[in-house]
Amino acid sequence: MIFRATVIALGLSLWASAGTAQTLSDAELGLRIMANRQQGNCVTCHQVTVLRDAQGIDGAAGKQGDFGPSLDGVANRYSLAQLRQWVMDARKMNPNTLMPPFGTLEGTTHASPPRPMLSLEEINKVTAALATLR
Repeated sequence: MIFRATVIALGLSLWASAGTAQTLSDAELGLRIMANRQQGNCVTCHQVTVLRDAQGIDGAAGKQGDFGPSLDGVANRYSLAQLRQWVMDARKMNPNTLMPPFGTLEGTTHASPPRPMLSLEEINKVTAALATLR
């Protein structure tokens, strides 16, 4: 786990310094979406150690919340399909969740803009990132 987190953090640091997304994996791009305040913004509610320790990722270091559960080890607790469902619409996993649905407008009102918060491609990248958190 520590090795994987170090490799991902190093890759993210290199990307930040190089300024190119051409060499990033889906998981690395997913971690960026999770940290981005205009996209996933997962770190507002969740702790993600690999993001907390990453350099050059806006919104990741020192700004993580503890409202939701830590995402460290989440890939050990859920299958890939379950991880994707948590991101798409967590209400299907836990009807009492306060986590917003990132991939649907079903059951929501007054969405602005009137589209899901994340595209299917972005959800796939976030799911790939979650799958690395063991």
